[in-house]
Amino acid sequence: MASFLCNLFNKSRLSGISVLKNNLRLFHQSPYLVDIPNCSVAEYVGKGFTKYGQLTALIDGKTGSKTTFADLEGQINKTTAGFQSIGLTKSDVVCLFGTNANEFVHTLCGVTSAGGILTIANSQLTSVELSHQLVETNTRYIVTTPDCASRARGAATLCPNIRETIVIGEAEGCRPFHTLQTVRDLIKNVDVNPKEDIALMPYSSGTTGLPKGVQLTHHNLVSQLSQLRHHTILPFIAGSDVSINPLPMVHIAGMMIGLLNPLAQGACVVILPRFEPEPYLSAIETYMGTFSLIAPPLVNFFAKHPLVDKYDLSTLHTPYSGAATLSRSLTEQMVERLHITSIRQGYGMSETTGATHTDPRDGWKYGSIGKPVPNTQCKIVCLETGNPLGADEVGEIMCKGPQVMKGYLNNMAATRETITTDGWIKTGDIGYYDKDGHYFVVDRLKDIIKYKGYQISPTYLESILTSHPAVMESAIVGIPCDELGEVPRAYVVTRSHVTAQELIQHVNDQVSPFKRLRGGVEFVREIPKLPSGKILRRKIRDDISKKTTIIKKMKM
Repeated sequence: MASFLCNLFNKSRLSGISVLKNNLRLFHQSPYLVDIPNCSVAEYVGKGFTKYGQLTALIDGKTGSKTTFADLEGQINKTTAGFQSIGLTKSDVVCLFGTNANEFVHTLCGVTSAGGILTIANSQLTSVELSHQLVETNTRYIVTTPDCASRARGAATLCPNIRETIVIGEAEGCRPFHTLQTVRDLIKNVDVNPKEDIALMPYSSGTTGLPKGVQLTHHNLVSQLSQLRHHTILPFIAGSDVSINPLPMVHIAGMMIGLLNPLAQGACVVILPRFEPEPYLSAIETYMGTFSLIAPPLVNFFAKHPLVDKYDLSTLHTPYSGAATLSRSLTEQMVERLHITSIRQGYGMSETTGATHTDPRDGWKYGSIGKPVPNTQCKIVCLETGNPLGADEVGEIMCKGPQVMKGYLNNMAATRETITTDGWIKTGDIGYYDKDGHYFVVDRLKDIIKYKGYQISPTYLESILTSHPAVMESAIVGIPCDELGEVPRAYVVTRSHVTAQELIQHVNDQVSPFKRLRGGVEFVREIPKLPSGKILRRKIRDDISKKTTIIKKMKM
């Protein structure tokens, strides 16, 4: 046995696996460590703004207007004072609900500098869906954009604690955001405990169930930004690099990787309200974009859309894909068409403030999510026993690091189910690592459906379906769909006659666009369940897989 342990240790040391003799706890640990300052997220992001001075910080992709770092610093200070002037105090919650705008960074830094908490909400939510998040977080103020203002106001009417709805621009019944920056009040100093005080609260469905508030501290955010700027991950050159940001910044990746990380390093960020083919390609060409956070649907766009050939994209040397696993074939198609070296891929979740893994800048492997980022450990555990596994053995991916959330809002049970007593977070994703320590995602334990990077809760759609008088019970699962990830399909047991189209309409009328039943409805005699009543979604997915069901064409 001693000889076996010695041989195992020697082999593991070569592949970068740390091995402890108590229970053979195998895990990978990044060889890199970064210092993590004990400060607020606003302090961290803005610490270099004075040095960067007249360099361009932000460009409005629609109007072309530019903001220097010096101006941005002053605007954030005014925004902080403005929030305080309308009554924002420590631990008050502000909800950011809208399509991308320059003022998102003002909002995050202004709210958190005043001691508040920013919760971010998908801009496609209906008023009712948004109101659930507002009530659960006890939100006091909403910051929105004109295209989302009517839904924001509708949600506010359902939430008695909402004091004001603030709009970036102009919209009826809303305070214009710019008025926050006209007050003459001085900033009131607020003490922030970085490791305890919550700064950002995205919503995530985690490994199971309905969306939950993810409590991310200032320390979590500062840790992630410190990790991202490491020279092996996503470093930027101040005054030279330009990040083109079309993905939603009300998503953890868009906020941390697309916006805050480049700004904290003195790089320019071009902000587009949303992804639209021509404005996006034009922005890369016009502003000589060097970096862009993308997702598999955009990789597919780069690989296949005829518009791509009409623009000069030669400056784009660092496309970075996240939100869902990227296939090798799609990667190769984009790389070949754009004549670039690679598309680097990252992996993480809202609960880990963004990234836990990323492809190394050299030595990447197509299809891999890469290796742990600095200060991060990772391991694969057996689905049945929870014991650590070795190379090429498939199990659940678990991670540990300073970017792991404090816990779920008002849900200790879910927190205990997700984070172990010694700090490991269960991702719910199934994968393996190879002999070189590169990780791969092959499936997932969690029931969450990922459509174009958005998370859809099957439980939520099932609750709507079963509210129809003709439905006895239902199960929702994700159906593979080329380049889009998955789309939800309903399996339904009925008690009376109803058509599939009637049920699809029943659901689609009550949910935001990305949650629609794009996979259709299939009528069945029974739903496979455990004796406890839990739906066996994996059995349904296995049956689907045997039938090789895949949706090839669908409107994006």
